Amino acid sequence: MTMKKILMTLVSAFALLPAMAGNNVAPWGWAVCSDEAGTAYALSGGNFSDATTKTLTALGGGQSDDTQIKQAIGQNDIVILDGSNGDFTIEQVMKLSVKNKTIIGINNARLCTKFYLTPDDIAYLKAQNLEGLSSTDQYTGTLPDGTEITCDKRAFFTKKAMMELQYQKTGVYSLPSKSGIFQIESVSENIIIRNVSLIGPGAVDIDGADLITNQGQHIWIDHCTFADSQDGALDSKVCDWSTYTYNYFYYTERSYSHAYTCGCGWAEGSMTLHLTFAGNTWGEGCMRRLPQCGDCYVHLVNNYYNCPGNSAAIAINGNCKALVEGNYAVAGVKDPLTGSGVNRNVTSKDNSFNNSQIGSVVTVPYQYTKIAAADVPAALTGDEGAGATLGSDAAYILSTIPTATRSESGETVYVMQKEDAHIGGSIKEVGGITVTFDPSVTDWRSGGSANDAQTVDGVELTGYYTQSDKTNGAPIIIETTQAGTLTIFLGGGVATNKSVNMTEGENGLSATVLSSGAVIENGAKPETAINAWDGLVFSLEANKTYKFFVGGTKWRLAAIRYIPGGSAGIHSVNNGQVAIDSSKVYNLAGQKVSDHYKGLVIVNGRKVVVK
Repeated sequence: MTMKKILMTLVSAFALLPAMAGNNVAPWGWAVCSDEAGTAYALSGGNFSDATTKTLTALGGGQSDDTQIKQAIGQNDIVILDGSNGDFTIEQVMKLSVKNKTIIGINNARLCTKFYLTPDDIAYLKAQNLEGLSSTDQYTGTLPDGTEITCDKRAFFTKKAMMELQYQKTGVYSLPSKSGIFQIESVSENIIIRNVSLIGPGAVDIDGADLITNQGQHIWIDHCTFADSQDGALDSKVCDWSTYTYNYFYYTERSYSHAYTCGCGWAEGSMTLHLTFAGNTWGEGCMRRLPQCGDCYVHLVNNYYNCPGNSAAIAINGNCKALVEGNYAVAGVKDPLTGSGVNRNVTSKDNSFNNSQIGSVVTVPYQYTKIAAADVPAALTGDEGAGATLGSDAAYILSTIPTATRSESGETVYVMQKEDAHIGGSIKEVGGITVTFDPSVTDWRSGGSANDAQTVDGVELTGYYTQSDKTNGAPIIIETTQAGTLTIFLGGGVATNKSVNMTEGENGLSATVLSSGAVIENGAKPETAINAWDGLVFSLEANKTYKFFVGGTKWRLAAIRYIPGGSAGIHSVNNGQVAIDSSKVYNLAGQKVSDHYKGLVIVNGRKVVVK
């Protein structure tokens, strides 16, 4: 073991006080707080004492790596992206609805969007004279594909020009607007991303995808490189409790316009986002949003602005509290600190640029160590400075993440979301089950439209159905490692007021769609009719394989949720008296309840109506 590793092991054995001198820092800042008083949150990512780990290399040969990356994240606590086989190719932005995950890169791991702007594309865009158009005046027009939109004038004509470019290449009017890397959805929590380079297609104002969109809770993004984002590089939208440290943002000649890196807020007038930016570098080509904040409680400390020729750097706008300290901007950086709007409290101190006080003094509740602003450039361009600079030793990169003990029970949610194109193969979450779609049905597709969408567990869903809109009896295969409670949410084709018959087979779960008011015998009929988007609840044993069927045709799957900690087998409702063990009483959401709870419950593995 090297001396550096020995030192980091010793340091991480104690409460690590974040400092610029120790760049492989532990998670800190707002990400490890659960309230504004600084009550601690244990941000461990997937670094459990019994963590499962998967190492991936790029498929190569022009193949897209989206599927293997999403499946690895779903199946494991820690995913290591190994760049030794070249760049990972990302077809379209990957939506993550997960909890307790760590993603790290080694061997110069780069995630690169498949689409990118070519020199010819940029020449075409420049020939349209778009730069002289207003980016604030609203314009209503019809795009070449027939879509009527209202947006700022420059954005409209940029979209029009991009559609014309795509038509020249493919014969179809379209926008490559999904050219991003990760979209962390609102159900996500306790996520760490470290030492990865994310390479976008080049900035262009088409309301496209960010390299990372953060909508989750307790997210730490550290030592990553963000280049040539299509829209934002790292946008924080209705997320909370997040920390961004030692990241490097820049743009190259691949970018055309709209090089806006970090938009934060858009929370509609309420101060709900708590964000820490520390030790980050904004480099060549960064123009605006470094970051731009509205509706935020934000801390910016020891960041480096090396982007002369920009339009504006830090912008603290309405409904913000901001502590801005120890930051350094080189000569030629325009408006290092600006902003406007109501309800602003800004404390600016110890920076290389203007220091002032607006409104009340802003502090933060957590501990940290800062260095002098003048020392920031050297610190962030040195060994393990800003960017994916932590090397290729996975154990070292993981060394400062606190290890957590996995709880005996916790909720695992499998979600099939609106706009996902396909579901196939195995989707697995540590925590109790593996779900596999029957391989004989090779093309499960997203069903429904925006008008059909419903919300389950806070996530918008449309359901899934086979290409023919019929299951033909094809099962979903569920393998358990822990006993627990399974909820299957049906959508779309399970019409309102139709009943569902739940019966027990040979390790099988069946739900037969019947007409409204049908008489059900030898089955478990819920107390109320199962309507579209309602859940079917089963109790499963550990270490068994189950198959879920729906009889009849035209049904859709919306989501699968599993809560470890339930008890054994599938049984019919029992209206008689049973002996109730108060330590084993669960409601249909899988939550433990008292033995005085009334209604349909799971007791010792049986569904029982308690009156």
